[in-house]
Amino acid sequence: MLGANSWWRRSRAVAASLLALGLVACSQAQSAVVPTMTQSAATPSATPLPKAAQAAPSSTEVRATEMSPTEVSATASPSVLLDDLGFADPAFLALWELSDGNVAGGTASRSWLWGPPVPSGAKREPYAEASSGERLVEYFDKGRMEINDPSGDPTDSWYVTSGLLTVELVTGRVQIGSDAFENLEPAQIPVAGDLDRVDSLTPHYADYAGERLARVPDRTGQRVTTQFRRGQDDVRITPPATVTIAAYDDVSGHNIADVFVDYFDHTLKDMGLNSLFVMGHPISEPYWIDVRFGGKTQLVLVQLFERRALTYNPDNDEGWEVEFANIGLHYYRWRYHNR
Repeated sequence: MLGANSWWRRSRAVAASLLALGLVACSQAQSAVVPTMTQSAATPSATPLPKAAQAAPSSTEVRATEMSPTEVSATASPSVLLDDLGFADPAFLALWELSDGNVAGGTASRSWLWGPPVPSGAKREPYAEASSGERLVEYFDKGRMEINDPSGDPTDSWYVTSGLLTVELVTGRVQIGSDAFENLEPAQIPVAGDLDRVDSLTPHYADYAGERLARVPDRTGQRVTTQFRRGQDDVRITPPATVTIAAYDDVSGHNIADVFVDYFDHTLKDMGLNSLFVMGHPISEPYWIDVRFGGKTQLVLVQLFERRALTYNPDNDEGWEVEFANIGLHYYRWRYHNR
């Protein structure tokens, strides 16, 4: 974290000038877009963002820096120019600062939304509807930013979009156009925790394929007490904290845990961000799972959404109980390193 804050202080002046791209209009437009939900409290409407570029990875992060010769055919153009701060486009930096700037500057105590850029993670990837047949993307620890139409209005709330990474990791279908896909094997990567010392019971993205993606009934008001164990049957447990279902997404047919709804309604909303823009719709139910962090296994709550995966660890410090999984890093490893 120290490296992130130091980097941020050095780059503050540059970033401030780039924020003139129209972030006020962007945040207002995003706040107007809300997914269709039925819930006992307020509808989720916003989401927070991550940390500084070029920061050192934490103990739970494993980075891949060399390209594998077994990349998929939907690979990216190799050379993308970066600015001095490591961003491929001013709009990427502006969106990053909107969500992670206060965290990096030490004025907000909460989890990162994007995190640092993944090394060699700025690319032009095939996309049929893009004017050149490729779109500019940049991978961060916790997500991917995309520009599908560079001739569009940079102040528009959807000029930069967030990739549907979770869907692709679970299904193995890499989207290379609005109706075009390339098929890979679903990702055998744990959804959370250490990548080098994985707990054998931690579910992988591929483990969510099939019936766990299917619609389920509305369980608003019920407690979340199911533990998902890889390779074993689900079990009912007494969880380390009381979590209940607070919302039901009519579009995807999945319930949302109250700790995540609260995060949408407060943390994301305070950033002027919308949950649909950041997260997408839920594609799984919330489950308690065994996750190993720093060599220690803990029971945490995990839920998959179209664009991100969220975790809740009641043992974390205040403001950090809800965190984004390192799905940008996971996806980059899966697509470009085939591991």
